[in-house]
Amino acid sequence: MESLIKVVTSTPVKTVQKLKIIRMTLTETLVTDSSSKTRRSHSRIQPLLNGAAKLFATKGYKETTMRDIAAEVGMLPGSMYYHFKSKQELLLAVYTQAVIALKTKLESAIALEQDPWKKLEIAIITHVETILDQNDFARIMIGVIPEKAPEIQQELTAMRDSYEQIFIDIIDDIPLKKGLNKTLFRLMLLGALNSTQIWFHQGAFKPADIGREFIRYLESSVVLN
Repeated sequence: MESLIKVVTSTPVKTVQKLKIIRMTLTETLVTDSSSKTRRSHSRIQPLLNGAAKLFATKGYKETTMRDIAAEVGMLPGSMYYHFKSKQELLLAVYTQAVIALKTKLESAIALEQDPWKKLEIAIITHVETILDQNDFARIMIGVIPEKAPEIQQELTAMRDSYEQIFIDIIDDIPLKKGLNKTLFRLMLLGALNSTQIWFHQGAFKPADIGREFIRYLESSVVLN
């Protein structure tokens, strides 16, 4: 949960309150309680998130209803509201879990690396691997644009920004050509990486191949001479 703590300390009050609620909800799945009723309640949360992620990814967030999710996980619609008060809150929980998982994976992968170009290569490979994995949670993180859920747009944007901060920090350490806009550089890089899912075919390339080729191109075109 350290990744979520970092987000909470740098976001507006309303966003902080909602993210804290989501954090407590996600933490419930890890809590051991002496009450069998409480344990049963906690054990329903992850299957609920899994079912919601599946439907949001395949059917679409806007098109999915709480009743659809309840049917997917075999739960009474009314019971869902014990855990999540709205579809927006459920989406935020799914999105948050996706971001935390990817941030944790990426931060662990680059933790011992000092060279910024090598860090960027690792970040690219990790990002592409996640996209191509077609995991429902990853598809939500990549596919759901915060503007699609205006009620929680601020919260989703805060979570997305917390992930992109890793790329910001890496790029800040790279000696790019004078005058090159690092913000546009990052946005174009992530946009190109996200499009990988459109043209990628299993067997032709591996994520590591894509990462190395990206770095080779970038070093030759944007690095300070």
